[in-house]
Amino acid sequence: MTTQLPTPTSRPAPIASAADRPARSAAARLLPIAGAALVAGPLLYVAGMATSPTADSMAPADYIASLARDEGQTALSALLLHYGNLLLALAWLAAPTLVRGRRGGGLTLVGALLSSLGLVSVTGLVLSDFWTGAVGRELDPATAEALFTTVEGSAGMGVVGLLTLFGLVGPVVVLAGLARAGVISWWLLAPAVVSLGLSMAFPFQPLLFAGFALVGAVPTVVVGIRLLQRSRAGAV
Repeated sequence: MTTQLPTPTSRPAPIASAADRPARSAAARLLPIAGAALVAGPLLYVAGMATSPTADSMAPADYIASLARDEGQTALSALLLHYGNLLLALAWLAAPTLVRGRRGGGLTLVGALLSSLGLVSVTGLVLSDFWTGAVGRELDPATAEALFTTVEGSAGMGVVGLLTLFGLVGPVVVLAGLARAGVISWWLLAPAVVSLGLSMAFPFQPLLFAGFALVGAVPTVVVGIRLLQRSRAGAV
């Protein structure tokens, strides 16, 4: 007589609880914040452009008069532009985390650093709109223009103005690096380059330039979405 032992049934592996999963690093937790900033930043910038005071020309006298005309509009536009650029300046630093491997990594990193430095410079420069508007309201036009020209012609302002150019070139370099790494498609460089070229070819008009900024925002928002997707994938 033989005795047949029951075959043990296999049990499914226990599902790891949230407490058992490894904690995410601080850098990983910053990814969704950076992604959201790359989505929100361009929208704030577009709104800032759209609400910019209209000037008869970009001559100092007309520019000062436009900022002095409506203090509330000047403040609204300056704050939107300031915080839009600030969000972008900080968020672009997260773009290199999207690159896996060496291909495109160096280009993305250089572009991110240029973008951050340039856009941070823009945030400070935009805040001078408060000063320029106040000068236009408190002083006679000739004195206001002379003071504005003196400040704008200073060596320090020249350095800041030069650094702001990095904020124009840097995002294009980032996009080229991400495209080379296969993170985004090459065609996404087109909106960025076209919007930049158009803004240099036309005289400033708030709604027109807001439209240019909206076109140029497309690749930035796509990168922001990529960061959100990467963060979500890492949380699973």
